[in-house]
Amino acid sequence: MEKLILVNLKMYQTDMAQIENYLNKLKGKRLIFFPMIIHLERFISHNFTCGTQNISIHESGAYTGEISAKAAQNIGASCTLIGHSEVRQNFNETDEIINQKIKISLKNKLIPILCIGENLNQYQANQTKIIIKNQIEKALKDITEPIIISYEPLWAIGTGKTPTSEEIKDIIDYIKSLFNYKIKVLYGGSVSQDNIETLNKIENVDGFLIGKAGLDVSCLTKIIEVVQK
Repeated sequence: MEKLILVNLKMYQTDMAQIENYLNKLKGKRLIFFPMIIHLERFISHNFTCGTQNISIHESGAYTGEISAKAAQNIGASCTLIGHSEVRQNFNETDEIINQKIKISLKNKLIPILCIGENLNQYQANQTKIIIKNQIEKALKDITEPIIISYEPLWAIGTGKTPTSEEIKDIIDYIKSLFNYKIKVLYGGSVSQDNIETLNKIENVDGFLIGKAGLDVSCLTKIIEVVQK
């Protein structure tokens, strides 16, 4: 089964001409993009599968700045990131709020990609499995539909540091063991052209969630060549 390559573009791309050039260079590549919401339709118009970087717990109403799952689905989004560490941290998002977002995403036929992971102190205290089990149990309370999980150790995001291949395999095996059905688990956290060869050899990883490295076309192309060869 082909591994998934997800690219979270965060809030980096602001120049429309550069975005158009970026999309043209990647034409035909099998990628799932998460651009800023204002660029979503442009990415979709280039025949890329796309999702939103976040979603509201509300269907509609007086919620300035929020993104409705229904509206996102109506303009062509097929999935959404939920519980990304930056959203958890910057907007004080709890696992209970994440649970609501997953439910409303599924209701509106958006595939949720649940992001989970431990911080550096928790990692050093050997609490990784305790933390991610707690995150999964709370985020997926009363949810039985299959979703996608992205394991992203917080201490590895944007730092250039990654867990060892053995650690990643062990944690992903553990995540999958918590379910009585097959579930796709991705790895994210400083994925780059320099470490993709090593990361891609981890047999139980179903794909990768890429951040800043995805902004560089040459770097992203290298990652695609390794993962989808």
